[in-house]
Amino acid sequence: MKKNPEAWILTIGNEIINGVITDTNRETISRELRSVGITVKGMSSVGDDVSLIADALDSAMTRAAVTVVSGGLGPTEDDKTSAAVAGFLGVPLEMNQEQLSRIAERFRQWNRPMAASNEKQALFPAGSRPIPNDYGTAPGFMIERDGSIALFFPGVPRELVKMLREQGIPRILERFGATGHVFRNRTLHVYGLSESKLGEILSGLSEDEENYHLAFLPRFPIIRLRMDVKASSAEEAERLLDHKQGLVADRISENIISDDKRSMEQVVLGLLEARGLTLGLAESITGGMIGEMLTRVPGSSTTFMGSVVSYSNDMKQRLLGVSEETLRLYGAVSHQTAREMAVGAREAARADMGLSVTGIAGPDGGTPDKPVGTFYIGLATDDMTMSRGFLLPGTREWVRTLAAMQGLDLIRRHLLGLRIHGNGE
Repeated sequence: MKKNPEAWILTIGNEIINGVITDTNRETISRELRSVGITVKGMSSVGDDVSLIADALDSAMTRAAVTVVSGGLGPTEDDKTSAAVAGFLGVPLEMNQEQLSRIAERFRQWNRPMAASNEKQALFPAGSRPIPNDYGTAPGFMIERDGSIALFFPGVPRELVKMLREQGIPRILERFGATGHVFRNRTLHVYGLSESKLGEILSGLSEDEENYHLAFLPRFPIIRLRMDVKASSAEEAERLLDHKQGLVADRISENIISDDKRSMEQVVLGLLEARGLTLGLAESITGGMIGEMLTRVPGSSTTFMGSVVSYSNDMKQRLLGVSEETLRLYGAVSHQTAREMAVGAREAARADMGLSVTGIAGPDGGTPDKPVGTFYIGLATDDMTMSRGFLLPGTREWVRTLAAMQGLDLIRRHLLGLRIHGNGE
């Protein structure tokens, strides 16, 4: 069976090299190419420099049959990709009247005047094939050298992905042909295990096979497990994914948050809504972080009633009803205070459930008995109140993020009837 071509990804822009923006285009291009069975052999990035672009392009086209390039097709002085490619090929830039008319029409549709500098976007290396842009002003183009091709797209992510899907990949497949294989992937979001621990647990399941690859993609505090499969049909690919997911779930089912890219907060809100429950929060160490996470989700007001951010002991007493005796005997960071905060949050919000979190984020404030990274989570419902203690040291933001995630995970586990982690009392 014919082998699909290998690809190289090249992204261009000073803002990428200088760390001003995160280069998400490489991930996007790689994902789109993999979806049709094109293996990405490597990636590189260079700034807006004609000689650097030409050198990087020469290296990429030597190494791979397909090079996909993004960036540097704009109208400003620092957009030098077209000129660099013309120099690389040893040909002049030529004005393409059809593409110039398309750019002018785009500005007419926007009811905006077209600047003279935008004409630059219709200049292409002689002999290249334009790739029209139906979503912006910068068209792309394709070149060929010694049997290899390179496709150039604007760096705007929304324009790039649509142009690649609709025009780029069809041109690649037209040029090299398709293998007949179907490629699919599925991503599991996992929480509560370190990458090393997860690797130990999944030992034997993470080894590459001819038609299967499992990738560990940490994005604190979540680890994404992406399963890539190759099959002869879509049905076979889905069956293989189901089988592999089942093997993984047999070992870490309680830690799998979702298999459809939903976040922890989306999952928790979905569980609450499915059960017709509402939630109120009392946050100390997290300073409103849990409420912010929940309100990122459209429609969260159906289940999330509100939050009391109570840093001081006085606010814990006045707004949440934590007793002075509890604070005096056990302190603000304790099982007892967490439980009373949860009860107070439930009552203040008139909600079915109350969740609280209180702790020491650092870098100061820790004691030998309660070091930095100590926090307690309380949960109150109509028929029970519980608390759990944790010690997860790290930077201040690390601790706060983990406290927020542990709080949401406690709700998830409670509603699903799973084991509740942490030290109970």
